[in-house]
Amino acid sequence: MSSALHRIAALVVACALGAAIPDLSATAASGTLRAWNYALQADQSGAPNRALAQIRGEGGSSLWFSCTKVTGEDEPPQVAIAATVMQKAYLGPSDHRGRSTVYWLDERPPEVSHWVYRDRYGQLRGEDEVMSFAASLATAQTLIVELANFRLEPQSVKFALDPDETRAVTERFSKDCRSIATVKD
Repeated sequence: MSSALHRIAALVVACALGAAIPDLSATAASGTLRAWNYALQADQSGAPNRALAQIRGEGGSSLWFSCTKVTGEDEPPQVAIAATVMQKAYLGPSDHRGRSTVYWLDERPPEVSHWVYRDRYGQLRGEDEVMSFAASLATAQTLIVELANFRLEPQSVKFALDPDETRAVTERFSKDCRSIATVKD
């Protein structure tokens, strides 16, 4: 993975650990776990360069979607897209291929994909994989992600979702990410 993509992974983790993301969810009631937070950031010229969506889950967990334009010194600009689940338990690192990670949406059959692990988070990377995952969330009321720690012991995290709000957020994320990808430097 390029150094630019390493910087993006670190950025997503930094955001998840405390960066202020304004709550743009007008429908969410205070104190509920179902409220999405969303931010679209722009560069100095006003062009969009980062979209972040986040929802909190049970036990201090959170799910993040990130789409960021990355510019390297000797590399052409790239767009890094990821879905990240943060939680309290230490997971340990995985190799670059990741670990098999199972997730359930409502009562649907489980799905398996490879997520890369670092410290307390698991991350699904790649535009097709992340956009497919986001689209599948759009009608769900619950999401359970079973992360695996370094001993391969399951660490389940659960998210309660409002389908209307989730659909609006995933549609906006997809639209904003397309805009970020098409902006020329």
